[in-house]
Amino acid sequence: MTLFDERPIRPMMAKTGEPFDSGDFIFEPKWDGLRALLFKHDNRIELQSRNLRDVTAGYPELQELKGSIRAKTAIIDGEAVVLNERGLPDFGQMQNRFGINDAKRAEVLRKTIPVTYVAFDLLHLNGKDLISKPLEERKARLKAILREGPHLLFGDHIERDGRRFYKEASKNGFEGVIAKRRDSAYLSGVRADSWVKVKGAKTLDCVVVGFTQGEGSRASSFGALVVAVYDRKGQLQHIGNVGGGFNNRTLEEITPTLSKLVRKRRVIEGPVEAPSPITWVRPRLVCEVKYASITRDKKLRFPRFNRLRTDKSPSDCRVEL
Repeated sequence: MTLFDERPIRPMMAKTGEPFDSGDFIFEPKWDGLRALLFKHDNRIELQSRNLRDVTAGYPELQELKGSIRAKTAIIDGEAVVLNERGLPDFGQMQNRFGINDAKRAEVLRKTIPVTYVAFDLLHLNGKDLISKPLEERKARLKAILREGPHLLFGDHIERDGRRFYKEASKNGFEGVIAKRRDSAYLSGVRADSWVKVKGAKTLDCVVVGFTQGEGSRASSFGALVVAVYDRKGQLQHIGNVGGGFNNRTLEEITPTLSKLVRKRRVIEGPVEAPSPITWVRPRLVCEVKYASITRDKKLRFPRFNRLRTDKSPSDCRVEL
């Protein structure tokens, strides 16, 4: 049995929290790209996404890491990112690398939009699992086997000063910070208290132009709000679908209002991607949405419902994207 036969391994996940200081934690910048486990076996490199897909073919430049990881076998946790001229992750550019299965296309993109793998944890080394070892030990052993280069970085960290580091990371353009308990084991597939995700969020007032069908406990309400903003020409432009951030009170408040605004014809032009059928509504309702950033294709990244803005009119939702 080879190392690859032992897959899949689900990445460990973090719970959300606020900035804090602690001598029991280390603090890493939150890299904004494709979370991926890297498997090295002799002269073979394979990549597995967080949803357990083999994405090796899409990133041919990472085959160069075979000589940069001083180990016969290793399983590394990290993030594939596109770095801008300042060395910061550019998620908008990284989106251009997602879902590429054609070898010729991947070869072109490796030259025009090269990817770098940021390694921040070591789960397996030369026949031995390390997941039960303390994080500090895993990171020290990881750093010792890496030779950094154009396509490989060690995911470094600071100690104790989490609040200051969060401010600096946010100011410099990172998505946020991940705080990790120094003595923590690696809990595959678990969202644990020992890892805390601290993300900055911006807000935007958006016009509700539709909603998707709800499922499960939300079958009687809706799945997500389809939201838009007015561009400089006064045209409504789809900017995303907001499915998170609701509680029972807000669902009960919004659902009957939506039902009164339903219309058969769509209210915006252009394609709108959604996981289920859309019911269109007249653009009368305004909601405030929290989000991390706006992508290159002018969509909200990680949008979450914050509140209704009954004090705002749809015409106030004008944005130059």
